[in-house]
Amino acid sequence: MRDDGGVWQVVCDPSDLVAVRQALEEAGMAVESAELSMLPKNLVEVEVDQARSLLRLVDALEENDDVQDVFFNFDIPEAVLEEA
Repeated sequence: MRDDGGVWQVVCDPSDLVAVRQALEEAGMAVESAELSMLPKNLVEVEVDQARSLLRLVDALEENDDVQDVFFNFDIPEAVLEEA
């Protein structure tokens, strides 16, 4: 579990997703969303210039109608994220 700015993010095994959602709802907690997502096991740190290029690539991929989801494992410096 992780506090993500007022919203809690709960990570579990994919096979436990339904049971975890039900347990949260039965405990009286509002579930905003419950979905399967790919989470990287290892993050790769990138330099500022690489980070800017990667963000442009991710934006271009997300705008493509043929692309459903975009997953990545790079760790972008906070300064670059604040620029975006």
